[in-house]
This record gives sequence, structure tokens and C-alpha cells, in this order.
Amino acid sequence: MKKTALVLMVLFTALVLVVAAPACKSSKRGESPEEAEQAKLDSEVSAEAAAAEAAAKPVPPASRMSEDVYVEIRARTALIFEKYKDDMVLAEQTVGELYEKFLVTQQEFKTWEAKQTMEKRSALEKKVMDFMQKILGEYR
Repeated sequence: MKKTALVLMVLFTALVLVVAAPACKSSKRGESPEEAEQAKLDSEVSAEAAAAEAAAKPVPPASRMSEDVYVEIRARTALIFEKYKDDMVLAEQTVGELYEKFLVTQQEFKTWEAKQTMEKRSALEKKVMDFMQKILGEYR
């Protein structure tokens, strides 16, 4: 009878360990289930905080400068200054609006222009002149 009770007790203990062991597992050794849950919550909170912080920082928009934008701004600027040669304030305001239309700053424009090689600048000037001829009627 003692042997049977001992075997039953060992089997019962093994069964309890098999059933209860997965519930007690944690992601780190020596960590209780409560600690593991708290660590998970902490990591989620810190991830949310990092996302909120990143969203709060204004991200400068990528420059939209391209060859086509450069050609159009240069051509339209020349025609605007010709049209408003008697009212330079209005001319500068109109050119400022042109930069805003293309979402480009004058500094970005100048930086992009300075990066071009002499050969590329010559080709761009030809395109500017051609484009000016094309849109000349808009500024009369």
C-alpha cells in the first residue's frame, strides 16, 4: 500500500509539474510571470513614447529640387522680373510665391544650382531659354 501511495504521489507531482510548468515559464531565467508581464508592458510603453516623440519632431521635407523645377523657376523668375520691372516689391513677392508653389526654398535652389557642373549648367540654360519662349505669353 505504501508503494502504491508513493507511486501515485510521484505521478501526481509529475502531472502537476507538466501542467503547471508552461504557465510559469518566462522570457528570462529567474523572472516571475508578473515581472515578465511588467517588462512587456514597459517595453510597449517605451515604444509608444518613442513613436510619439518621433511624431512630435518636425521632419524637414525632402527637397523637391530637380532639373525640371530648376528650369521652370529660372524661366518664370526672369519673366516675372521683366513683367514687374517697375514694381520690384511685387516682383519679389511673386517670385516668393513661385518658390512656395514648388515647395522649394531659395537656399535649396541655390545649393542645387551650385552642385551642377559647367556643362550641365550650359545645358540647363538652353532649357531655360526654350521654356521661356514657350511660356512667354503668360507674362504679357
